[in-house]
Amino acid sequence: MERSWRKTKLEVFRTAWRECTLSYRKALKSARSDYFSTLLEENKHNPRYLFNTVAKLTKNKEPTGTDFAHQHSSNDFMNYFTSKIDTIRDKIVTMQPSITVSHQIVRYRSPGEQFNSFSTIGQEELYKLVKSSKPTTCMLDPIPSRLLKEMLPDLIDPLLNIINSSLSLGYVPKTFKLAAIKPLIKKPQLDPNELTNYRPISNLPFLSKILEKVVSSQLSSFLQKYDIGEDFQSGFRPYHSTETALIRVTNDLLLSSDRGCISLLVLLDLSAAFDTVDHNILLNRLENYVGISGSALAWFKSYLSDRHQFVAVNEEVSYRSQVQYGVPQGSVLGPLLFTLYMLPLGDIIRKYGVSFHCYADDTQLYISSRPGKTYQFEKLTDCVVELKNWMTSNFLLLNSEKTEVLIIGPKTSACNNLKHCLILDGCSVNSSSSLRNLGVLFDGNLSFENHISSICKTAFFHLKNISKLRPMLSMSNAETLIHAFMTSRLDYCNALLGGCSARLINKLQLVQNAAARVLTRTKK
Repeated sequence: MERSWRKTKLEVFRTAWRECTLSYRKALKSARSDYFSTLLEENKHNPRYLFNTVAKLTKNKEPTGTDFAHQHSSNDFMNYFTSKIDTIRDKIVTMQPSITVSHQIVRYRSPGEQFNSFSTIGQEELYKLVKSSKPTTCMLDPIPSRLLKEMLPDLIDPLLNIINSSLSLGYVPKTFKLAAIKPLIKKPQLDPNELTNYRPISNLPFLSKILEKVVSSQLSSFLQKYDIGEDFQSGFRPYHSTETALIRVTNDLLLSSDRGCISLLVLLDLSAAFDTVDHNILLNRLENYVGISGSALAWFKSYLSDRHQFVAVNEEVSYRSQVQYGVPQGSVLGPLLFTLYMLPLGDIIRKYGVSFHCYADDTQLYISSRPGKTYQFEKLTDCVVELKNWMTSNFLLLNSEKTEVLIIGPKTSACNNLKHCLILDGCSVNSSSSLRNLGVLFDGNLSFENHISSICKTAFFHLKNISKLRPMLSMSNAETLIHAFMTSRLDYCNALLGGCSARLINKLQLVQNAAARVLTRTKK
């Protein structure tokens, strides 16, 4: 049409050319909208994929995918992950002769409180478990998980036989104990060429996760029945979360501030805690502290023994390495077993009169005192020393360099003196003006001003990206992205903001208003 108009200069050809151009643009916009609608609908429950897609489309930064530096082979990753744990274990062994453990706790449960064997399950229970599980497929699976779920009525009998045989015999098949490790970069901005910037995530066969879910369900019921567990451990428990943990700690600290006390909050950091767990100590803890015996204990011995793993990157597979210690990350039972491994920790802390709260391997210690009685903080120092000794004897390494301290209270001379004479773990520790606690920024007066500023900064960054894509998104797709990137951040632990000033809450309201304008495409 354009050529015809330029050749003849007839108005009819110019009008036809313009109409064709408009029609093409509409078709292109419609095709883009349909494409993004399908993409977002299929991945609306996958925030990582959504983030990668938006980052890629807006060209703001490289997407955080699994593109590894080509100079590192799968064997390089395997060597690094193995040597890292060996180095930590060797370091712990060299420290052990010099420590004295004065509070090693052993409980022996009565025969009436023993967990002797697992119960076999029926077809209906297995059907519900498989159907409710995410269809994540591991490269070790013989068929894709989605196909398995579709063919479940035909496969239910042999699957049930495998699960129940394992439970009744106290034996875990070897194929269930082989893990494919996927290296995951810790933060998007880190250098992908450095092996130290990666963490190992274990991918296990789909059916092994189903078996672990059955075991986890029955073990959790037993723990709940006999009230076995740490009251102040919020990790991987129903009706517990990072939010409930932080509400409890914040509430205690605010009540102390109301009484005019100075509080000391210490965040302990463990080095590769899940990977250094000693299997013999864990089995001893399960037998004597929890009360597992018989075929159930035999099942856990089989589960922990003869495990192997390999790294798969860039379509290349490394050699197989035997897993001699640790609980598998990415497994269903790993977090539960770790919390049972850490059970004696609470009794040690309570002995010193120090308050605490745990979330998996994150431990928060805090103690309050009147401004004139800050010598009571010495209890905290003694507590940390004994905690370190206990952890060392249990093959856990307390990372003193990453241990953070926050002084909460009025800006008095007692607070200032405390900043200069604070000693933990045998070395002086500088107090931070703010620290990140389970994803929330705490400051010295618990105003959460730094936290709200951080939320707003991140939210506006993502809103800017979404606004670039808004013309090619439908209302529902734009809404999905805004909820995934912004509402999730505004909602995270927002119960902590209950007592914040109207000035700070208004900052969050401005973010929400801006999001509403982008979504509805209206002016201010």
